[in-house]
Formats: sequence, C-alpha cells, structure tokens
Amino acid sequence: MLEQVHAHPLGVSPSQVPTGSAMDPTLDWFLSHSHIHKYPAKTTLIHAGESADTLYYIVKGSAAVMVKDEEGKEMILSYLAQGEFFGEVGLFEEGQVRSAWVKAKTACEIAEVSYKKFRQLIQVNPEILMYLSAQLSHRLQNTSKQVSNLAFLDVTGRIAQTLLNLARMPDAMTHPDGMQIKITRQEIGQMVGCSRETVGRILKMLEDQHLIAAHGKTIVVFGAR
Repeated sequence: MLEQVHAHPLGVSPSQVPTGSAMDPTLDWFLSHSHIHKYPAKTTLIHAGESADTLYYIVKGSAAVMVKDEEGKEMILSYLAQGEFFGEVGLFEEGQVRSAWVKAKTACEIAEVSYKKFRQLIQVNPEILMYLSAQLSHRLQNTSKQVSNLAFLDVTGRIAQTLLNLARMPDAMTHPDGMQIKITRQEIGQMVGCSRETVGRILKMLEDQHLIAAHGKTIVVFGAR
C-alpha cells in the first residue's frame, strides 16, 4: 500500500475543497443565473494570455490547469474536479489576462458567468462569494504544499503522492485491490516535473514492490480508498 508521506500531494483532494452539494440552494441559485455549456474531453476551456472576463464552475467532469514554457513544454499544475470554480484571476482586479491554460480532462459540463454578472449576484446573495473565497484559500495553501513537495520530496515521493491524490479524484474507479485511475506517463511527468521515461522506471519499481499495478494508461493503487 502506498503510504502518505508528511508532505502533501500535488493538487488538492476534492474532499478538501468546499464545494457545496448538488442540493445546495445557494449553488442551485447560482447555477440558475449561469450559462451551462457542455464540452468534450481535451477541449481548451481557457487560453493563457487572453483577457479575463468570465468565471467558470464545474458542474460535471474534471479539468487540468497547465502552463507552458517558451519552447511549448507543458506542466500540469493541478486538476480541478466537480464543484470547483476557476477563471477568477480578473474578478478582483480589472485588466488581468489568463495566466494558465485550462483543458477538459473528461467530458465537462461548465457553468459560465461574466464577472459583471457575478458581482451583481454577490450583492443579492453574498454567500456565493464565501464558496469562492474558501476555494481560493485552499488553493493558496496548496500552492505552498506544492512548493514544499518540489523542494523536499524526491521524484519517487512526488510520483507516489500524485498517484494517491489522483486515486481520490471523483473519476477514479473502485477496484477490488484499491482504486483505479487512468493517466499517461507523460501526464504524470508533467505534474511532477520529470521525463516520461523516469515515470516509467518509477512505476516499474512501485510495481515490483507490489504497491501498484500499471497496464498502459490504467494504474491500480493498491489499498487506496
């Protein structure tokens, strides 16, 4: 069984993020004032560098937050799950541009509302701002944890933590031996900052230690629930 080490995994576990529930009257009210759109997997929802004027909320599905260097190399900063807001960068300061790409990891249903409309909604029901503020607070904490991981965990520890974190995502599937996830070696490398080949070697080592089973994109994390 992969054990949680003292530093925290990259990304926030959905169970840690205040999202409300499907029957939450505040969220239901917010969604009734939003435009709902459906997007297939791999759709780019936000482009880095474009002007920021819209707030998004994941009704269903999951997405990846990514940055690129000058050569186009991608790094995945985190995954977003159902119940999370994103695209808030320009809500509190006008004239901002998007600082990262957000791509649909799975098919997504997204609620979209302009910043102008969201500010109007806050005047009517300030509680919706508390949901967003709580998530921003968790993301700030998570950024500190992510920096800590990069500083204090070796690549094996970062990969192990990432697998544990992914096993807690809503799209992870229950397996008789633990939790099953689908992710490529390249995506893992983009999350932890190493090559696909290094990921492959470490996954093989974890398999040899009977901590995981890896077959193509499918990885079973033993003992995870």
